[in-house]
Amino acid sequence: MKKTWLSDVIGTEKAAFGLVHLLALPGDPLYDAEGGLERIYEAALADVQSLQEGGIDALHFSNEFSFPYQKNPPREIMAAMAYMIGRLKPYIEVPYGANVISSPSDSVALCASVGAKFTRGTFSGVYSGNLGLYDTAIGDYVRLRHNLHADDVKMIHYVVPESSADIGGRDPLASAVASKFMNMPDGFAVPGATAGQSADMSLLHQLRKAMPDMVLVASTGVKYETVDDIFSICDAAFIATSLKKDGIFENPVDKDRVKRFMEKLNDFRSSL
Repeated sequence: MKKTWLSDVIGTEKAAFGLVHLLALPGDPLYDAEGGLERIYEAALADVQSLQEGGIDALHFSNEFSFPYQKNPPREIMAAMAYMIGRLKPYIEVPYGANVISSPSDSVALCASVGAKFTRGTFSGVYSGNLGLYDTAIGDYVRLRHNLHADDVKMIHYVVPESSADIGGRDPLASAVASKFMNMPDGFAVPGATAGQSADMSLLHQLRKAMPDMVLVASTGVKYETVDDIFSICDAAFIATSLKKDGIFENPVDKDRVKRFMEKLNDFRSSL
């Protein structure tokens, strides 16, 4: 098994990142004003504990329920996320990452502020999707990371963001190869169309052939039944929906489903 930065940062290759989907935050349309921040905290703490008790390798915090997403989220979103992660830190026993959806600069700043080890996002290119045109500025994000003295925060780049297409019609593989040369990615992530949908396996195979030493991450749709298929190509995976009660996106994390998933992943790792 080849060695990547995952061994140093996460403690294992073929790593499983369990998602902690924060409930809608202040300012979001779905925010529960009556339950307030306490309800968000209690739900997040329960998910953290279920993931860790189930044996997950790492956590990843995301404002998944900030529907509908914004291209430039207001500062209260990052502030609430920083508050939540800071309050949860005494209970976190594994490495963790974080991202503010659709805001790479906020993601980098958040990670630098709360001690997160990695982030994910659309860091380069221009895409058309459900948010309209989505532009990026990779040079700004890498410089921000450096200026915040957070060069050790790993940046995992989406090859193509969910439900989007490159406005220039560039081939995703060719785009990723160019990005590897110019943009200093720490890894590439391939999502499906939406949360819970399988990642593009064909593209993952192409990326692995073109970049045998690059960290590749399946970003959506990873489940118990696909552990062998996914991890035979990928170095890591973000897992969310399949670890929730009854495999439903809106539900809390199910510790037993986490344990079952990790038992199968551990069997796979031991076979390598």
